[in-house]
This record gives sequence, C-alpha cells and structure tokens, in this order.
Amino acid sequence: MKIVVAPDSYKGTLDQYEAARVMVEGLEEQGHSCIMKPMSDGGDGLLHCFRSEGYDRIIVNVTGPEGNTVEAAYYMKDGTAVIETAEACGLHLIKGSHPLDRTTFGVGELLMHAVDQGADHIILGLGGSATNDGGYGMFMALGGAAIDEAHLPLGVFNRDISKVSELNAQSLRRFDGIRLTIASDVTHPLLGSEGAVRTFGPQKGIDESDLDRFEGMLVHLSEKAADVFPANHADTPGAGAAGGLGWMLLNISAEMQAGGELVAEMIRLEAEIRQADAVITGEGKSDRQTLGGKAPSVVADLSKKHDKPCHLISGQITEDLSDYFVGTYALVERDEDVKKVMADTPFYLKEKMQEIFPA
Repeated sequence: MKIVVAPDSYKGTLDQYEAARVMVEGLEEQGHSCIMKPMSDGGDGLLHCFRSEGYDRIIVNVTGPEGNTVEAAYYMKDGTAVIETAEACGLHLIKGSHPLDRTTFGVGELLMHAVDQGADHIILGLGGSATNDGGYGMFMALGGAAIDEAHLPLGVFNRDISKVSELNAQSLRRFDGIRLTIASDVTHPLLGSEGAVRTFGPQKGIDESDLDRFEGMLVHLSEKAADVFPANHADTPGAGAAGGLGWMLLNISAEMQAGGELVAEMIRLEAEIRQADAVITGEGKSDRQTLGGKAPSVVADLSKKHDKPCHLISGQITEDLSDYFVGTYALVERDEDVKKVMADTPFYLKEKMQEIFPA
C-alpha cells in the first residue's frame, strides 16, 4: 500500500517529525510505501513540518524571553520564511523568571532578520510562548518606542507596560510589499474571561492572584495602542494567541489563517493524499476538540474529499471519533498505562502501526 503519514506531535514524547519517522519505519518493515508529511495546526512544532520540504534552515542569535541571548532557527525557501515564535519566546527557554520579566523582543528580531534575508511572505506559528506582553516587546524590536509620564524611555519587558504613557510608532518597521500570515488555531480575543491572560496565563506561571494585574496591563496597552494604530483588533478572533502577540501582529497588518489548512497547503498534503491508498494521522490526546481545526481533522477532511481512508492513532482517545475516521486507535488503553507508554512511545507507536497495517 501507498500510505501518507501526517501526524501532529505526541506532546511530551515525540515531535511531528519524530512521530512520522517512527510510523514510516514500522510501515516500511511491513513492505508498505510511505510519504512522510508531518503536520501542525500552527502550534508547537510548526518548524518540524518543513524539515524535509526543501527549506533552508537559518540560525540566528536573538533576545530570549528572559532578556538573554538565545539561538533561534527558522526556515526559508523562495522568499517564504516560516517562523515559530517559541524559538524566541518559548516556555522551553524559561530558566526561572517571573512572568513580569519576560519579553517578545526576540520575535521582532526574527522578523527583521527574515526581511533582511529577502522574505516577501512570512508565516508565524504562535504556539508554546512563555509571554503575556501583548507583543509589546516585539513592537519595540521593530522600532517602536514607549515613554513614561516623565517622558523617559521604557524597557522592553512585561513589567514596563504599566508605566507606558505614550507609544510612538514613527520609526516602526513597515512591511510594505511583505505578506505576514499568522498560522494559529487559537480563536481567543485579547481581553476578558476568554482572553490571553485568563486563558493562557496560568500555564505561563501567572498566579491566580496576579491575573487581574496582568489583564490590566493588556487593557492599558490596548488603550495606548489606539493612539498609534488605526484599527482596534482586541476582539478579533486569535488576538489572544501567544499572550496577545497575535493582537500586535494584527496591528502591523498581519492576516490570520487557520494553521492546519495553511500548513497542509504549504507542504502539498492534498496532492499526496490524492495518490495514496490510505492516510494516517495522530496526536498526543484526541477528543471532540480535535475536530475543531486541529491537524488530524484537517488531514481527515482532505482524505474524505478524495475518498481515502484516514486512520487516527493517538496517545489517548477520550471520546468517540469513529464518525470522523475510518479507524481510531489509542496507544494508552487504560489509565495506568500512561507512564509506561510515555516512557517508550516509539516502541508502542511502531507496534500499533504494524498491528493495523500488517505485511
């Protein structure tokens, strides 16, 4: 059989590329022919989808979320740059800082570097960020400025936002002729009970008692931004992605696109599915939310379009998804098996592949 392998990551164990490699290895041992197409909905691991797509990997030193220098990578081909913002402000880079002492400054540096390398289309995945600064740091890196009530310049960290008396975008880097596309499955607004702080803040170390304080900072920033940006994107779906980084990107004329659909288009997934006998996708944990634009649902939709059987192999499946996939298979069949499977996910994933697709 010719099988397209298009999983998302199995969080905590395998990234998209690693999961696809394990699947392919198991299938090829059974005599099947495979096409490897790691997938993402714009969240963690976006870059892994482009490792085997002919893109150049570019390494650059940027400012990390805690203000120190970190090494970040992005991919580029034919004027299109793919940036994962977590490379510059991700949770994996945190070494113990308080959420007040973080910044998205490095994201702006990545954008500037890509433009200087000749990018005319930049795609930004917003998953995995450690920041809640509404893109304030990125704004500063792109040439924006902020002053306090004494007309003194402010720093680039989250804690500086409450002191902003005025934002100045006079020297802000313009992206004329450059298309900025946000790849994200997040639909949260910037503010409110469903906004950036209250939805994602606790995951980034903000204590329950501090949520109002951080919410107030973003309210204050959005009020000051109204003086320099013509449109108010605070309520735009996706503005709350990456701690409000999505909102600032919208302010500088980025467009929002469903991450899974965008990635599928860029890696030419549909063309491969059209020629396949079967399709496999998967993720760490699947439930009914998987069907709301997550990578496996995008793969399934393309498979249905071309009448190809699509199988879901996930770490855990907690709700019945058999109406959406031809076959659904969980690596963890009982709660007590979670630690065992996570300790050696490649073994269980490969075993499951060979069980489903024998020689």
